[in-house]
Amino acid sequence: MTEAPAPGGGRTPPPGSPLCSRPARIGAAELGGERVVIAVATTADTIDGTSGTGGARGSGSALAQALAAAAGGADLVELRLDLLSPPRAASPQAQAAFWHEAILLVAAALAPTGTPLLATARSRREGGGAAMDPREQAEALEALIDLQAEHRAGRAIADALDIELSTGALPALAERAHQEGIAVVASNHDFTATPPDGEMLDRLERMEASGADCAKIAVMPRSEEDVDRALQVAARARASLSIPVAVISMGERGRRSRLEGWRYGSALTFATLSADPAAASAPGQPTIAALLPLSHRDRSKTRAKPGGFPQADGC
Repeated sequence: MTEAPAPGGGRTPPPGSPLCSRPARIGAAELGGERVVIAVATTADTIDGTSGTGGARGSGSALAQALAAAAGGADLVELRLDLLSPPRAASPQAQAAFWHEAILLVAAALAPTGTPLLATARSRREGGGAAMDPREQAEALEALIDLQAEHRAGRAIADALDIELSTGALPALAERAHQEGIAVVASNHDFTATPPDGEMLDRLERMEASGADCAKIAVMPRSEEDVDRALQVAARARASLSIPVAVISMGERGRRSRLEGWRYGSALTFATLSADPAAASAPGQPTIAALLPLSHRDRSKTRAKPGGFPQADGC
């Protein structure tokens, strides 16, 4: 494939890496650098073990899982806000307040490890647990950003926020997040099929045009050809967009896209700490041990500093 000129007259990214002309910094992690960034998501339904069941898709609390991910070498921890047991009949504002407190707790715990935090409230229409329509979700995310802004000066907050393209409010939410120094990972998920190449590219381009710092899509393959198409879309998007991209083919069939996607330009991939499929936040995620050789992170920083929070074996 012929490499496209970098947008804005910048450097032309070489093939075989996620390197792009406008990398995104999320805390200590650089998306769009020479190596892929590895994220590990929480799956528990309780933030600190004081309520909930520990999550049908994982064990322990979200706080313990986040600390274990940091100690295990994750470049980025994704706090799945949507999987936490929410207040009953919560309004978007009440939901935002609940999410905000969870972020403050996990961000403070991760601060001594240097591991950045991506906050995600995945909607049910895109495979998550947040029972909100696009308007409600946009209202909750806007309220969440406002709450995070109030605490920015004195306490650790989320380094990045996942915003679904389907909210219809990505431009406004991205602008608001950037005002508070919060990076934006725009996302779109299709758990039923792999759309046509042009449609996948269009979604990524719309994310960039809407102000996202990273554009991510995850699709479900029905054949090996679908996986190949997703990888080629990653390569085409990396060549034509200036921001980092992540194109993931889900399920067991798509697992190789998580292991090899960086060769096609995907800047971000997701892993689990355990080989147990129940620990995954999405189907087909490999273990972090399988992905660590691809990561750029200095492994000497994966342990908490003296006086910090517990390491993985203490969680």
